[in-house]
Amino acid sequence: MKKLLFSLLFAVCSLQAFAQQELIHPKEQRKQGLVSQPQPYVEVDGRQVAQASLPLIAAVHIDSAEVLKKEKAIERFGDKAKDGAVILHVKPTTELATLQDIYTQFRIPADQQNLKVIINNRLVKDTSLILANLEQIEKVEVVKQDIAAPVRWSLNDEEEFLHITSRPQPKQ
Repeated sequence: MKKLLFSLLFAVCSLQAFAQQELIHPKEQRKQGLVSQPQPYVEVDGRQVAQASLPLIAAVHIDSAEVLKKEKAIERFGDKAKDGAVILHVKPTTELATLQDIYTQFRIPADQQNLKVIINNRLVKDTSLILANLEQIEKVEVVKQDIAAPVRWSLNDEEEFLHITSRPQPKQ
């Protein structure tokens, strides 16, 4: 009986150590075959936009859309469009806001304006590329990442993030 209990305890400890190793060394996970998604260049009314901020622009405000495949995208925008390009034009009455406008509208204190930004659970690497309809934003809140979530924004469990959540797009 003691051998069985000891074996079970050893197995649990081994599994826990393995799980922690996977969290500590995410580069090892990439080597094991996780495939990165293509990142097309996205432009809205002549301004480059972070792909993660697209849900912050309501579909009803889009006037036209153009998709360029690799060759034409590279010809027009250079290497930053090596995965293709999406060009959107919004209706003339649509007002688009920057991250600074979001801070103002949602009264984000100055000490929270230096936090990394998450939009719908996606980390935005370059916050200068955020563009949004203010009415498309459901809420803005400071959060810590869920340590049980499948995607980690940071290895620091105590780090705080500014999380912007979009309203659901109406079904058409």
